Amino acid sequence: MEKSVRSSSLLTVIAVVFLFLTNHSAALKLAAFLPFVLIPVHAFEVLKYDAMSGWNKYELVLPISRKRVVGSKYLTFLLLVIFSFLLVFSISFVVHTLMFPTIYSVFLNYSLRGMGLIICIAAIIYPFTYKLGTDKSDSIMMGSVGFSLGMFFAIAFIIDLIGVEGFDEKFSTFFFMLSIIFLTISYIISVNIYINKEY
Repeated sequence: MEKSVRSSSLLTVIAVVFLFLTNHSAALKLAAFLPFVLIPVHAFEVLKYDAMSGWNKYELVLPISRKRVVGSKYLTFLLLVIFSFLLVFSISFVVHTLMFPTIYSVFLNYSLRGMGLIICIAAIIYPFTYKLGTDKSDSIMMGSVGFSLGMFFAIAFIIDLIGVEGFDEKFSTFFFMLSIIFLTISYIISVNIYINKEY
């Protein structure tokens, strides 16, 4: 996974710098969103690698609780999300300081939306993978993406229908906070599944 994260990080830096240098509003939105699509997804591969190598069975005999095993997977994911944000923010800050403004509400809104989407995806992937196994990982991934996009557009539609003032900021913040709640519930469910699972 380490090699994949490095490659994705390098690709992200190149892509984000290029998008920023275009100084176009659509490119700025994509630059804020892109890192969360390219980097944190590698955390999901850990479950697959563990199953392929047999590590998921070996870790059961280690002197650590199953709760901590599950927690380590979620922590890895969260660290990659934080790293993605720090990476794109650092690039944005340099461009903002040396060239032209990049850090404003649109950039922050799309960063929150990117984080919210990938967190929603993770909230579905982990419990379903623990329950159904890594053999179903592709189907689980497609289902989680569909669910997350559905939530994204449904919340946007409801907030727009209500007619809340400052739509972009309110929607981005609410969606991000809701994704955190989903991930917390997902962690509790995953722990319960893993504790009761027999290999």
